[in-house]
Formats: sequence, structure tokens, C-alpha cells
Amino acid sequence: MLDKHRHAGTRMLLDGPEELELALRLLRDDSLMAKRESRRKQYFVAPSARRKIKSMAARTRAARARHKRSAIVPG
Repeated sequence: MLDKHRHAGTRMLLDGPEELELALRLLRDDSLMAKRESRRKQYFVAPSARRKIKSMAARTRAARARHKRSAIVPG
């Protein structure tokens, strides 16, 4: 019988033709999972870089708000 908890890249030995359908389904599931994982890694941003981006956006937003406040207040 096929081992459902096998490691990636291992060979599957089939005991007979009845296991072919299961083997193909497992292979398809593995490839879909790998595709999903690579798509997730493609958009991954490291936490340190994410904090830098967030702080830069916050600084810009604060500067824009200060600029609007100074333009509105009559002198």
C-alpha cells in the first residue's frame, strides 16, 4: 500500500494497477500543494522589512496631516 505520509521526491512503489489511481491523485495533490506554497512565498515580506514599510507610510501620512492642519488654521 502507498504511504500517504511520504517525503517529497521519494519513489512510489505500486503493488498493482489498482493503486495507480491513488498514486496519481497523491501526485496531483503534491503538485497543487507545491504550487500554492510557491505562490505564498512569492508575496512573502520579511517582518523587519514589513515594519520599515509600515513606519515609512505612517511618517508620510503624519507629515501630510501636519501639512493640511497648517494650511487650514488661520494665522
